[in-house]
This record gives sequence, structure tokens and C-alpha cells, in this order.
Amino acid sequence: ALNASAQSFSLVTDYIYVGNLNAAYNGRALIPCTCSRGVRHSWSRLKVDIADVPESQGDGSALKDCCFEDINECINASTEKRKRVLVHCRDGFSLAPTCIIQYLMVKQNMKLIAAYELLRAKYPVNIKECHQNVLVTLEKTLRPGSNVDPDRIHTWTIM
Repeated sequence: ALNASAQSFSLVTDYIYVGNLNAAYNGRALIPCTCSRGVRHSWSRLKVDIADVPESQGDGSALKDCCFEDINECINASTEKRKRVLVHCRDGFSLAPTCIIQYLMVKQNMKLIAAYELLRAKYPVNIKECHQNVLVTLEKTLRPGSNVDPDRIHTWTIM
């Protein structure tokens, strides 16, 4: 089991953070800060609060259809205003990372493996198989004919 308090949130890319419920409600961690140029940065919080995609729905279309566009709009709105955004879920290890990976794929044109490896290098992840399936489907939609190795995807573990 992961120790949720060991690392409750991390910077993934400019203004975008990933974390768990503890990070979202840790007032001291989310206090606005002033950077060296005197610009005050505030926070937006994006709580991903949806039920897990049923295992029987292997393509994960319910997850994709219900929230990815809203998540991407929220992240864009925050980053355009130079607000830091914390994308979080309860444990911080599967759903929130999935949402950030899909954002990187859709909005920053990253390939699935590159987006995953970027996130994994900065934050511990343990992406559930149903969420992995959503990302593989998204990769195939964004890049028809791309060669996504399912065995490599299904070995994603905590790093």
C-alpha cells in the first residue's frame, strides 16, 4: 500500500499539479505564493469525483464522455490565467493521473507513453486497468494506426 501522506501532490508541468484528497484540503500547501517577478499565483482545485468505470465496459467511454472535455476546459482556464491547478482524486494514484495524462495527450499532443512517463517521473502512480483502457482507446483515437503495446501499458506500477 502507498503512504498517501508521504507525497500528497507534485508539479507535473507549468501550473498543473496532481495529488490526493489530503493535498486538496491542506491549507498551508495551497496558500497563494508570489514568484520572483512579483506575480501572485493562486490555486484552482479540480476534484475528479466520478464512479470508477465498470470493469465490463472495457473501452471506458463513460469516463471519457462524462468528464474529459470539462477537465480540459478547467485546466486551460486556470493555466491561461496563470493559476496553478491541482487535479486530485481520493487516493491520487489512478483517476487524477489518468485525467492529467489524457490532458497532455489531447492538449499538448503527447503520446500516451511519453505523457505517462513524464507524470510517473514526478509522482507515484498506480493506474487501474479500467483507466489504462481509457487511455489506450484515446491514444488509438488520436493516432489511428499507432502501435500501443498493451503489455507495456498493463505493467504500469507505482514508481
